[in-house]
Amino acid sequence: MRMMETHHCGRVAAVVLGLSIVAVSQTTHAQETRKQFSIAAGPAVRSITEFAKQAAINVLASGENLEGIQTQEVRGTLTVSEALEKLLSGTSLTHRVNTSGAVFILSTARPQIGDKANDSIRENKMIATVPLQRRATCCAVMLALGGAGASYAQTSGDTAAAPDGAAARPDESAVVVVTGLRASLQSARNKKRDNDAISDSIVAEDIGKLPDQNIAEAAQRISGVQLQRYKEEGASIAIRGLAQTKIVLNGLEVFGAGGEYNGRNFGLEDLPAEVLAGIEVAKSSSANEIEGGLGGYVNVRTRQPFDFKGTTATVSAKATDFLMAPGFGSQVKGQFSALGGTRWQSGVGEMGVLLNVAHTESAFGIAEDEVQRTQAGANYAGSGKTVTYPIGIFTGNGHHGDRKRDVIIGSYQWRPSQDLALNANYVGIDYLERDNFQTARFYTGTPGAAYTLWGDKNSDGSDNLKTGTFTGNSLTDTSVIGDEHRKSKLFDIGGRWSNGGPLTVKARVAHNETSVVNTLYEWGINASVPNMTLTMNDGSASHVAVSGVDLSDPAVYHPNYLLAIHLDGTQRNTASTVDANYKFDDSFLRSVDFGLRVNDYTRHSFGFVNFYCIDGCNSSRTLAGVDPGLLRQVPGAESRDVGAYWTYTSAAVRQQAALRALYGLPAGETNTPDQDQLNNEKTMAAYVKLNYETAVASLPVTGNVGVRYIETRLHGESYGADVSGTQVLQTSDSKRHDLLPSFNANVALRDDLALRLAASRTLGQVNFAYLGTAVSITNQVQHDARAGNPALQPYKSTNYDLSLEHYFGANGLAYLGVFGKTVDGFVQTVAEQRVINGETYNVSTYRSAGTSKIKGLEIGYQQFFDRLPQPFNGLGIQTNYTYVDSKAPSAVEGQTVPLQGLSKNSYNLVGMYERGRVKARLAYNYRSGFVVSTSSSGAQGVPIFAKAMGTLDFSLGYDFTKQLSVVLDGVNILGAHSEQYYGTSHNQMNYLPLNKRIGVQARYTF
Repeated sequence: MRMMETHHCGRVAAVVLGLSIVAVSQTTHAQETRKQFSIAAGPAVRSITEFAKQAAINVLASGENLEGIQTQEVRGTLTVSEALEKLLSGTSLTHRVNTSGAVFILSTARPQIGDKANDSIRENKMIATVPLQRRATCCAVMLALGGAGASYAQTSGDTAAAPDGAAARPDESAVVVVTGLRASLQSARNKKRDNDAISDSIVAEDIGKLPDQNIAEAAQRISGVQLQRYKEEGASIAIRGLAQTKIVLNGLEVFGAGGEYNGRNFGLEDLPAEVLAGIEVAKSSSANEIEGGLGGYVNVRTRQPFDFKGTTATVSAKATDFLMAPGFGSQVKGQFSALGGTRWQSGVGEMGVLLNVAHTESAFGIAEDEVQRTQAGANYAGSGKTVTYPIGIFTGNGHHGDRKRDVIIGSYQWRPSQDLALNANYVGIDYLERDNFQTARFYTGTPGAAYTLWGDKNSDGSDNLKTGTFTGNSLTDTSVIGDEHRKSKLFDIGGRWSNGGPLTVKARVAHNETSVVNTLYEWGINASVPNMTLTMNDGSASHVAVSGVDLSDPAVYHPNYLLAIHLDGTQRNTASTVDANYKFDDSFLRSVDFGLRVNDYTRHSFGFVNFYCIDGCNSSRTLAGVDPGLLRQVPGAESRDVGAYWTYTSAAVRQQAALRALYGLPAGETNTPDQDQLNNEKTMAAYVKLNYETAVASLPVTGNVGVRYIETRLHGESYGADVSGTQVLQTSDSKRHDLLPSFNANVALRDDLALRLAASRTLGQVNFAYLGTAVSITNQVQHDARAGNPALQPYKSTNYDLSLEHYFGANGLAYLGVFGKTVDGFVQTVAEQRVINGETYNVSTYRSAGTSKIKGLEIGYQQFFDRLPQPFNGLGIQTNYTYVDSKAPSAVEGQTVPLQGLSKNSYNLVGMYERGRVKARLAYNYRSGFVVSTSSSGAQGVPIFAKAMGTLDFSLGYDFTKQLSVVLDGVNILGAHSEQYYGTSHNQMNYLPLNKRIGVQARYTF
């Protein structure tokens, strides 16, 4: 590893001072002795180094805080304190003296989540310095910064053992560059330590090296974060039990994803992990954060030109084998990413540009037996017993398809002077998911006398069916295509200005445009099934067997219906922000942050949901005479239980024209009023945050207290049915004011032990999709529908946090945190029965569920065991555990249930090894069972639960050279599965083996 040149010593020393030097004792007398100072104005790294030498004291600072700062001239006979105050006057720097007398140089513009200016990672390398020789070279002098009284636990000529991934020559100062897993842990730990709020983060080990498929999967490694999966990939997250988190991209709002066709949040599944620089999760709130996060505030960071020291270029390519369910085999998909950036000095200041592009492809293939909702049958098969049994089962519910993600990121930074910095950024995201699936849906007829029961009792006194025979059954087999296509563009320009004194101002204007196209076409075919046997299992897949019908004969099938859905939307958002920091020369109030944000957001959703009966849904026609090119015989490997059966090809369903012409259906569709919804939201938010520093019982205390005020104006337009069934346009306007206070305190019990306390009030906006007035029929056969509720109000949470954190070694961390939340107005899905067009439908809608309570704790630990004998000194561990208990109102009056999607217990256990060229990681992620839905129309008001699940992933990397590395990684290598059930585990809903994937990536840095 190439060592730093001597003329870089000043910068190197400054960067590492706050990371690895142990302060030696100094007396208060030394601080007050008058000395002769002669320090010229200039760069902070040079002048502070000179100050430390002239003052003969130890000074510790972070190079990120000193970089670009110009300090004042200091001349004359002064005390050390007077000289330091004069040196730092007019800058964003301040100082603090610890109990041992060491002086710490701090920045009043402390890094906040989303503040790129203070978040450079210098080629993602954490630099630490360890003295190897008693005799000081240039750099060693700077590291000691005066060296008065400095002593090191080494004798002359000793060489300190450098950690793996580091190198040093004995004739130079011990500048040790730490890279890889150690670097990522160290950087993430330091972000947690430096933040006034309670937070956690992930820092990308190297460009494009995360084994996770998308940002959501990467985020699940953070304590308190739980992952929701969708079609074999992570789709969304919940923090400490709340899915209502605020997710921003580089501190900016991006709308239109998150599993909805028009959501409020940035979709974590849209962005591939290859472009990730880091994920920062603030679990306690601060007044400067954009409102909207109940569980937390998540900032997804991409890279900026000034993150790198000079010119950087990296390319990576990856091939992943997706091992899918039986019948779908495996598919190899490719991924590619490239990053190029440079920075240079020009005649008008320093400039930098960066371009980052990524293309990723993935595949999925799922085969499951999905049991349909249960019903209670009185006098079951003439037995006199009430038995709960399903209305049917879907076998071979075979989703198979692919995803494509294309991302382009361009950034420009310009620093004309010490007092002024400007930037411009563009992010373009194109996400496409194409899904094809066929499924045989068997519906039960008349129960037969041959049956068995589980022997347990439900709350209504009924028993649950274990096996049963039925006669007079029906089959609806379907061929479906479903696509999701999202395009997002984000532009922003901004700058940072300082008056050379106590005032710093940042301004930013951002514009986001998102378009969403969601398509689903479902063609249904009916057949009569004389005999059917159901076997309900717990812990393995349920099964169905049929007889009395030859499913391989096209003549037994009759065309039945077409369900055509388009749910599309556009979103536009423009936000302008001004943030300022003013530093005070005060022993208590360090500085004040204050700012204003104005936002204008417009959302328009539109489309259609049309259901067509073929020959009145009772056709005498069969598939026997249909063009064979339009038909597919689903193989037994995909259908699982019933052998091969016939349906339409995915190509015919996707193209539509031939099937529509065959059955005399309209050639195309037009948008309908019931799906048309327009919303405009204008917000004006102002905040003030006081940053304080004091002492309580001789213990240093820092933190902030603030308040955020939000004025919100809402306008909505949507169509709803009047008493005659006619769709009429309805409008609504409202205005509200919200006040969100926050408090954070960090008590330094010791230099390595911090106690954090936090309290806040947070607000969560209701998704506009919930607020519509229209009623939409979603399944004509099962009489299911959905409806919005325009009367919903935002939910609010009162939050309390307490965290004890111990920092040790270069990257060691242990912490214990407890938290509590009380959420008012939480939105819950409920089922209602409504009469639509003279028929009774099960309508899924929304209501405010009163007060929900959450309490829990987090425990975490990480360390590399560098002191073990070789080769074991490359071992490390990272682990965390979260316990969350929650109570939310149930759809059943007077009862409570846990919050949806929340596991009571979850943990991550990661074993790491890093030595020389080898890097390895084995990660196990576990979550206990949770509530999937408290009530839905498909479940007839019965809660749906998921069982516990754990997945094991690995990555193994080897650095062939400084430039070339190769990584082998695997996901779900133990073959985990998910299982869900209605109310009790004896009423299984589905059993789904998850796909595996194995990938190989090569990365080259120029």
